[in-house]
Amino acid sequence: MKVFLLLVFLSAASCLRAQPDTTALLKEVETKLNAGSPVSQILTEKKYSAIHPDTRFRELIHKNSNDKILVIAPEEEPGKKIKVIGTVKNGSGQTVADALVYLYQTDSRGWYSAEAPHVQMYEGDMRHARLFGYVKTNKQGQFELHTVKPSGYPQSDLPAHIHVHVTANGYQAYVNEFLFDDDERLVGNIRANAQRNDFIISKPEKATAPFQQQFSYTITLAKD
Repeated sequence: MKVFLLLVFLSAASCLRAQPDTTALLKEVETKLNAGSPVSQILTEKKYSAIHPDTRFRELIHKNSNDKILVIAPEEEPGKKIKVIGTVKNGSGQTVADALVYLYQTDSRGWYSAEAPHVQMYEGDMRHARLFGYVKTNKQGQFELHTVKPSGYPQSDLPAHIHVHVTANGYQAYVNEFLFDDDERLVGNIRANAQRNDFIISKPEKATAPFQQQFSYTITLAKD
């Protein structure tokens, strides 16, 4: 019995040691960002992957967003590497600079979390998805995202998508989804429903290494 209890104690102690020190990691991230480390470097560094769902981590990424290329999938992330080019315009066709773009998605399994497909469903997915990032549009109203192609949810017929939220001074908040024209789920009534919902569907374009596909999307904002 004593041996059994000792083993239980040692196992519990080992688990506690294995847990990341969230406070220390957050402080380290803040220090790096204040020193000029790129947001993409933080988002793709393996040691910080466990704190991606943490609201405080996400606030740091939000606070330090800029118009540089946003990389949200680390090199070792399974899946097809893709480049996404987004252009934000207004109703008159003029590009909108300095718009804040929030993007989040599933991984190649169709999971938002590292442990499960969903994080307390929609609100949880939106606030805590593992693959996420913030980026601002440049002077030409564009942003660039490097990631892996998401998959649709398991045990579902919903097509793969990247969620996109945009805010900009003088414009209404924008919420939509980027879809992929070559998605095998995006057929028949599902495609018709996506079009009725004004989801943006893009055809794959020629891509250069290391990307296997490239997609372009145009977002139109309405005046506030």
